[in-house]
Amino acid sequence: MNRITTTLALVLALAGCSEEAEPPEANAAPGTETAEAEPEAPAAPETFEYTEELSADVIPNSPVTAMANGRPIEIKTVLFQPRFNEWGMTLSTAELDRPTAILAGMKEAVNLSDLPQEMGVGTYTHGIDESGGGYFQIQKIDEPERTTSWNTNTAYHLEITEWTAGDYDPEGSMFQEAGRASGKVVAVFRGREGSFANSWVAGTFENAVVRYMGRPRWMEEEEAE
Repeated sequence: MNRITTTLALVLALAGCSEEAEPPEANAAPGTETAEAEPEAPAAPETFEYTEELSADVIPNSPVTAMANGRPIEIKTVLFQPRFNEWGMTLSTAELDRPTAILAGMKEAVNLSDLPQEMGVGTYTHGIDESGGGYFQIQKIDEPERTTSWNTNTAYHLEITEWTAGDYDPEGSMFQEAGRASGKVVAVFRGREGSFANSWVAGTFENAVVRYMGRPRWMEEEEAE
């Protein structure tokens, strides 16, 4: 009986050893772990489609262009300069022949306002339901040879990626070139039936002029205080 038990145990042991054991999981060498792939950023659109929900994602990766009451217009000048107690941005169809030249009159232009005195690299936004934001100097419907200042619900998304601007020099000339700016922008102007249609400007800009066309008002107020 003991011999039979011993033989049976030996057979069972040999049978268990004949099964293929699963190999242990190999540990990855240090530094070779596979990281989870980060989601790719959405590609910039080829053209801007009017929307009032603005972000960097809707801005084409191409030089600024504009649509004025259904007409495409060419933006030839982008510049920043103080306006009252804040900085303003102008995107104009007029060509600037020197940094401190006066822009030619009767030209179409987008003018954005409510930019802070402490301008620099960063993001600046204005919601469509907020007051202000700027205006569109736009061709009149009944007199195409003239323009008018169109004030309507305005929204913009402005990203400044480069900003080099010195302070105003009180000992210098009245008109002063301060520096340059680069970035991307989109601004929309809400139209209405019987008047101007939805209009916009969108795209990138490089080496836009930053200038002072006279002493900034906030400097005058600080001196008065």
